[in-house]
Amino acid sequence: MTANDNLDPAMVEWSRQHFNRMADGGAWTVPRSGMIFHKRGKVLVLAVKMPWVKAMPINEDQFDAQQRLEYEGIKAHFEAAGITVEDHT
Repeated sequence: MTANDNLDPAMVEWSRQHFNRMADGGAWTVPRSGMIFHKRGKVLVLAVKMPWVKAMPINEDQFDAQQRLEYEGIKAHFEAAGITVEDHT
């Protein structure tokens, strides 16, 4: 059993299709976690992470954990679809 055995096959396919529809150099924003990814050739790059601010309804540690979990999920699904994901933040 691998980590990818627990992934949703529909989300893996969505990830593949989404990446293929992105223009090279294009951006994809994930609003719920404030992350921006860019397509650079055959790689999906996390380029920007919104910083925590006091006005948020969660504390800084919770926000960091939310972003980390979101990134790990995105990375797992895209990589299961054969797409390299890198964090350049």
